Amino acid sequence: MRTPYLLLEDILDAIREIEAYTPATPEAFDANPPVQSHIARNIAIIGEAASRLPKPLCEANPAVPWRQIIDMRNIVVHAYHGINWHRVYDTARKDVPALKAQILGILSTLPREYT
Repeated sequence: MRTPYLLLEDILDAIREIEAYTPATPEAFDANPPVQSHIARNIAIIGEAASRLPKPLCEANPAVPWRQIIDMRNIVVHAYHGINWHRVYDTARKDVPALKAQILGILSTLPREYT
């Protein structure tokens, strides 16, 4: 079983992948299905890791939209034929940077029992 610390690190690793490969424009994103798949996969990793975090840790960090993160994972995993790629792109460009700051903040104050 992965510790909460490792799950948060998994989220950061996926965020770094999204940051590294998300094109600057929606048009470039739309024109590159392999990149779309890579970004969707890393969004799924973020959601999966978030779903495995202990409830008290999530409750202690209510500013993080845990439910929406997990819901987005469920969409890209289970509704793959109906993915709204514009939503995926917006998530990658707008929501992921904010999430990165939140996860880094959590890691900097993570209680010892979660490491």
